[in-house]
Amino acid sequence: GSGGRRRRARRPKRTIHIDCEKRITSCKGAQADVVLFFIHGVGGSLAIWKEQLDFFVRLGYEVVAPDLAGHGASSAPQVAAAYTFYALAEDMRAIFKRYAKKRNVLIGHSYGVSFCTFLAHEYPDLVHKVIMINGGGPTALEPSFCSIFNMPTCVLHCLSPCLAWSFLKAGFARQGAKEKQLLKEGNAFNVSSFVLRAMMSGQYWPEGDEVYHAELTVPVLLVHGMHDKFVPVEEDQRMAEILLLAFLKLIDEGSHMVMLECPETVNTLLHEFLLWEPEPSPKALPEPLPAPPEDKK
Repeated sequence: GSGGRRRRARRPKRTIHIDCEKRITSCKGAQADVVLFFIHGVGGSLAIWKEQLDFFVRLGYEVVAPDLAGHGASSAPQVAAAYTFYALAEDMRAIFKRYAKKRNVLIGHSYGVSFCTFLAHEYPDLVHKVIMINGGGPTALEPSFCSIFNMPTCVLHCLSPCLAWSFLKAGFARQGAKEKQLLKEGNAFNVSSFVLRAMMSGQYWPEGDEVYHAELTVPVLLVHGMHDKFVPVEEDQRMAEILLLAFLKLIDEGSHMVMLECPETVNTLLHEFLLWEPEPSPKALPEPLPAPPEDKK
């Protein structure tokens, strides 16, 4: 009746529900209560984590690696609202809630680090550790309006071969045949011009400032490839300063795609961090028992 119509009219007009198929790779392991979540960045796919997924599955860990909307094997809605930070963060929240166990470790690369930060902030009791690979500084996200990605989609489409070549030059320390093959296999920038443009213009997250990052209480490992032309090392250094408990590891031979370039080094760093546990704080230790009263003679 009219009451129902009035209720419908009161719904927030900005709420958009998008039917979108997500591609998620999940492999169960022998570590009963531990799950590793791998989240890629703009233009990538879960394929960038191949070396890490293989390594940790062999060690018996359960791994979960989604393709973001419009990337890899996930569907690509033709509506820009599907690619805002908030829409993608809700996608990641749904995946996290579906697969999370007692101890969850979030591993993000580039833009994927922002979603790891969001989840760690939202679920401090469920997130055990966070690993940030070339994620940048603790700054609020704002889209750049002077970017090449703000060109019309048709122009971007024509430029896509140039973009792939530019990414190869900027994303890898070397640009040999091996790196070209890695770029091809990793599906880096193998996304439509529409998705790429929507992803870049949708990077709006004013809450994610230094104060927000400083509130994270979980141990964080920061990994930085020294040849990274997208993320200056100073940004990751600032992130390490802001966070409560952080370790910054620099990889001299790596650049932005360090997990593809130096898989053994990255795998070792990640594994050592997973095995490391912080010393219990004095507050967490039980109170000492009072000394027994001395016998009076």
